[in-house]
Amino acid sequence: MTDNNMMTREQLKKLTLPELQTLGKRYGVRPIGNWGKTEAWVNTLSAFPYKALEQMRDGVGVHSPGLEAYHAITVALDLIGHPTDSQLALLRATKNNEWLQEEYWRRYQQKLVDLWSAKLMLEEVLKLLVK
Repeated sequence: MTDNNMMTREQLKKLTLPELQTLGKRYGVRPIGNWGKTEAWVNTLSAFPYKALEQMRDGVGVHSPGLEAYHAITVALDLIGHPTDSQLALLRATKNNEWLQEEYWRRYQQKLVDLWSAKLMLEEVLKLLVK
């Protein structure tokens, strides 16, 4: 397979048993039934992507957390707040690897960086959730 598409059932049927078993190992799937039967591997390899997506749609395993999660993240972002001009200046300095000399204040500087990083990550999470 030279492109980035998953193989169709017809393409899978053309593979040898060892090739099917190698694909199964790559994806971490096992056939239902006999490991030595080509058809068992073809059935499993052709079905697992659709089963995974149906599970997501049905709220099983990894699934959309819903509107409550969106609201919770926006609340967390509001609680973190927006940086002041001084805080933005310190974040820029820190990005340039400029740290306060006093250990006491350096810990707070790191905390500011961590909070800013968390805020940026939460903003990215929101973008992914509303996509």
